[in-house]
Amino acid sequence: MKPERLILIGAAIATVAACSALRDYHAANPDFGSSLPPYERIQFASQFATPAERARCEAAGGVVQKAGRLGWQHCVQSFADAGKACTGSDDCLGQCRLAGDPGSVAPGTPVQGTCQANDAPFGCYTTVENGKAGMSICVD
Repeated sequence: MKPERLILIGAAIATVAACSALRDYHAANPDFGSSLPPYERIQFASQFATPAERARCEAAGGVVQKAGRLGWQHCVQSFADAGKACTGSDDCLGQCRLAGDPGSVAPGTPVQGTCQANDAPFGCYTTVENGKAGMSICVD
């Protein structure tokens, strides 16, 4: 086998090993060094939180809020990396979103995003992936 090919194979193996180690680190440290509890999405079984669900939400640093057209209660939790600069959702615990008014930038335009503040499912926003603005959406 040619030396160039061996070097290429060795570099590929080293890259895969480094990615695995990084993935394992983040799996073991999901809070990314934050003082907040590790993030775990908390959902309620019905329209209103039971006392146990409310306690679980608050213990995780969340707040029970009514949201959406139906006014159901949701556990809204802040993300440890809220406001961090990003180029895609792989950079964030939540989504990478465009700051400012949704629809203010055409899809496909090169932009820098910020990691979303919390896991509230409602509102209007534009996602950012691969350093480009995505489609804008409003969820209610």
